[in-house]
Amino acid sequence: MNSTRLIVNADDFGLTPGVSAGILYAHQHGILTSTTAMVNTDFSKESLEEVKRYPDLGVGLHLVLDAGQPVSSFVSSLTDNRGEFLKGQELIESAKRQDIKDELEYQLELIFRSGVDVTHIDSHHHMHLHIPCGMEAVAEVAEKYKLPVRSFSDSMLSGSILTSDYFQYDFYGDDHVSLEYLLNLFSGLQPGVTEIMCHPAFLDSWLSNKSSYNFTRMKELDILVNSKIKNWIDEHAVGLIHYGGLVDEP
Repeated sequence: MNSTRLIVNADDFGLTPGVSAGILYAHQHGILTSTTAMVNTDFSKESLEEVKRYPDLGVGLHLVLDAGQPVSSFVSSLTDNRGEFLKGQELIESAKRQDIKDELEYQLELIFRSGVDVTHIDSHHHMHLHIPCGMEAVAEVAEKYKLPVRSFSDSMLSGSILTSDYFQYDFYGDDHVSLEYLLNLFSGLQPGVTEIMCHPAFLDSWLSNKSSYNFTRMKELDILVNSKIKNWIDEHAVGLIHYGGLVDEP
């Protein structure tokens, strides 16, 4: 058995209907194995209902701390006076560990109540890695729920929390979203588990209002379903898994 395993994870499930549809299409017709869901958006309820039709797609939580509003109450270190999440440096300096933990648990429970099994945790804009107490807060909740966590390095996590061996976040932006670039990433895969982050989508009228990263998402989708990509995976016998498969790893 080939010891090289690949998780292809799409962030932002539930951001807009087009984003969710693009992610599901990349799973059905391409190499996408995993996604992480935003649960504080206008479209989250419908998207979580839809994803239950795809039992082979791993669904994690895309913890949101810097867009829209929290789903919990009384997390004042994360919000402004209108109840909206703080952003950027203001959030990084203000956020308290307990508030992050409380918001994370509320967001997790929303997915569980929808009937979707959560495979892992990551965060919108990697905020759990940028806020000084963020990883510590996420790790405490992850241990409680026995969930893997996306990390840039396994040294950031305690030994009891599962993560991938490698994390590739460069398949992003106009310079790096190409068939050749993704194949080049594949050629450097090491034995163990690698996560490749992606953001496929079908464009819709909501996306340009919610994200500056829009048209390139459709380029990502086109590449993820390209037959050359699927053929490379098959020819090199790379195992496609999601984070739920980490427990089966040696």
